[in-house]
Amino acid sequence: MFKKFLILVIVLAVLGAVYTQRHLFLPEDNKNELVFWTIQLKPVCEKIIQRNINEFERTHKDIKITWVDIPIAEAQKRTLASILGNNPPDLVNLNPDFSMLLAERGALQTFTPRELEDFHPELVKALKFNGRIFGVPYYATSSVTLYNKAAYNKCIVQDEENPVSFPKTYDELEKLAPKLQHCTPNSGSVFTVNLNENDTLARILSKYDISNFNSPYSVHEVTKVFDMFKRMYNSGYLPKDSLTINHREVIEKYMSPSTMFVVTGANFINMVKENAQDVYNNSAVAPQLTGLNGKYDVALMNFIIPKKSKHKALAKEFVLQLTSPENQLEFAKLTNVLPANVLALENDYFNLCDPADLIAQARCESRRQLDNLIDINFGYKNKKAINDTINRAFEGYILENSGAKGIEALAQEVKLLQD
Repeated sequence: MFKKFLILVIVLAVLGAVYTQRHLFLPEDNKNELVFWTIQLKPVCEKIIQRNINEFERTHKDIKITWVDIPIAEAQKRTLASILGNNPPDLVNLNPDFSMLLAERGALQTFTPRELEDFHPELVKALKFNGRIFGVPYYATSSVTLYNKAAYNKCIVQDEENPVSFPKTYDELEKLAPKLQHCTPNSGSVFTVNLNENDTLARILSKYDISNFNSPYSVHEVTKVFDMFKRMYNSGYLPKDSLTINHREVIEKYMSPSTMFVVTGANFINMVKENAQDVYNNSAVAPQLTGLNGKYDVALMNFIIPKKSKHKALAKEFVLQLTSPENQLEFAKLTNVLPANVLALENDYFNLCDPADLIAQARCESRRQLDNLIDINFGYKNKKAINDTINRAFEGYILENSGAKGIEALAQEVKLLQD
């Protein structure tokens, strides 16, 4: 009898322990865990994000937010694996290109225009697929033209009767390049750009109102743009590594100094200030070089909510808290980027900038450019494949003299990818 009683006591104790564990620690259970992924933000933004996590958990007692900060090289791979494995995070910080791929496959939760009415409409437009919004804009950078003012002024001696205008477009820069070439620092190039990186060429073509190859006019205009850059490349106005250089190497050339003009984000100008003070002191900022339509491009980061998220409503609530005007302003000041929230963009910090402060000038110029953005609609479908195709065709045009046949092959391949 005693033995049976002892067994009963043990069974009840075990059941009690299981019950206690399930109820006492319920907030730690996965069904109450909101999983949130960012890309390499923790080193700089930990204080802001952790404060928002604490605030959200304080007002949602049954929710625990697990924040994972992922290295940029792993972000796409890990996100895709989690979605394919039916166990995605609830909220993910990504770029629009990869987000678009997921949207094409119907893997993302969508947002209504009303939910995102506080965000800059041009940035929201960049996050649409088939007319539906698949992401929340987080922050943006719109590059400016950074140039060696001392070298430029040395070359361009102004004549009051025939003043020389500062180049606003790639065409104007090419026309001015012969005068500038002899004054470039350390016998370098007039203009340094990473032509074959990601969607650089697609952006440039969009500045000439080229968004497809469906007409003879478009093919003709593509040929004109390719010819312009080929002439600059062959004349030495562009460096010979323009097809392989990355953006950091572009800035390093400017700091060395061995180039007069670069197009870069305001956040990179601080690198020049910290590492090449003499170059920084001799520099000036102008609007981003553009094309015939006078429009600018922008780089954007966003948030997405996977359709298989366990907490879609809570993820929406948290991301809108994270991108409030106050949080956006603090984040932008800390990281030297542009906020996506309209109320944050209206702050004087982005509109009244000290003309003696190069970084502040770049910030205000970038803000102005947001209101006149190009529409890069090569890539509403198969964007990465289209970018890669354009880059390969351009490389063949420059290095292998593929000529008209190369442009025709490019047109056919892009048409297939866009259909």
